[in-house]
Amino acid sequence: MIGPGTTIRGSVSGEEDLTVEGRIEGSVRTSKDLTVSKSASLEATVDAENIEINGSVTGDVTAGSTLTVAAGASVVGDVTTPRIHIADGAHFKGTVSMDFDVPSVD
Repeated sequence: MIGPGTTIRGSVSGEEDLTVEGRIEGSVRTSKDLTVSKSASLEATVDAENIEINGSVTGDVTAGSTLTVAAGASVVGDVTTPRIHIADGAHFKGTVSMDFDVPSVD
């Protein structure tokens, strides 16, 4: 966990679930799940398996499985994910690319 009073400038990477309550300027990459708390602010490129955004993210976001943007959250940047949930009351500015295999019709 990155606490509410912490600011990181640079890269954060790991192989575990990560919760951010503070500020990150740079990049965040984890092979597991990322939770951005209401108090968090990221100006970063973000890459994780499942991402839940409750705070603010400015930068490109890549979720391997699912991206969830909660009511009151803000995302400014391009998103790549196979599944996305944007709640009513969330703010989003950017593009969404959903790369997945389409089953063939026989």
